Formats: sequence, C-alpha cells, structure tokens
Amino acid sequence: MTMKHVVHIAAIIGVLAVSGSTEAAELAGAWKGVLSSPDGSRAEVQIDFSPQGLPLYSYTNNKGVTRQVELSHVGQTIEYVPPGGGVQRMAVKRFEQGPGRVSISMIGSFERASQGYMDQRQEAVLLEYTLVPEGMNMRVTTRTASHFGDKDLIVGGDPSSVVAEGVLHRLH
Repeated sequence: MTMKHVVHIAAIIGVLAVSGSTEAAELAGAWKGVLSSPDGSRAEVQIDFSPQGLPLYSYTNNKGVTRQVELSHVGQTIEYVPPGGGVQRMAVKRFEQGPGRVSISMIGSFERASQGYMDQRQEAVLLEYTLVPEGMNMRVTTRTASHFGDKDLIVGGDPSSVVAEGVLHRLH
C-alpha cells in the first residue's frame, strides 16, 4: 500500500465519533495538515467534521458526483461505485473516546470484475485523533491484503501495513 492510498483513506474517512462533549465542539469544522510515514513519504490532508463534531465521509461516485455522509454509529456502512467501476464498501466497527481523544476502527472491501478477472482488496483502518496544544494529532494505520485472479487461479498480494501521523490545524 502506498502513502497516496493511506492519504486517500484518511481523507475520505476522517472517522471520529463523539457527541455532546467539549471535544466534539472543539473538533467541528475543517482541519488540515501534513501526514508523514516512517519511509519519509509526506502528504497533505484535509479532514472535515460536522458542527456536532462527527466526521464527514467524502467519496466520489462513478458519475463524478462528490457526496458526504456524516458517520454517526457503529455498524454504519457506506457502499458506492467509485470512478473506474467496482464496488467499495466501508463499515464502522468500533470507536472509543476519552478526554481529548478518539479512536475509530473501520473495515473496507473493494471488488471489481473485468474481462473474466476479479480484483479484490480488503483493508482495516485505525484512525486515532488526539487534541494537542498545537491542534489535533492524527495517526492512521492501515492493513491491506489484495487478491487478483480468474476462475482457475487466485493470486494473493503480500499484506502491507502503513502508518502515517501528523498534526492538523483548524482552517478558519
């Protein structure tokens, strides 16, 4: 998995589940910053939260229309056809919150069939947000496994893990 893929996941998921707390009000709005990984990769991200401090999952469907869905509960599933075809599914599996911090776990799958071949990818994403004096620290950990094949042969890709972290600042 590349840093670009991690940033794509982080940008579209922006997962956080808090409500009615001081931290929720402090998280509302848009946050922007740079995430870095141990291999030296860096990428700019922007994460948007609703006025209630809930994350907005943004995605672009195969018609080029960008949509946003407020993530609000465990079990919530988002399914759509991304540009290029296939089916993308993401589901919130758990969230934990404490004073000034939130941790979200999601699972996702992508499947696309083309000319007799099937491309499949499963991923687990852990997003951790912690309010710090400088802004909001964001840490993204992803684990991905891929499979590609036809009816006679399936080839599995090597599982990969990527960690990216950085401090985001509120946009005014």
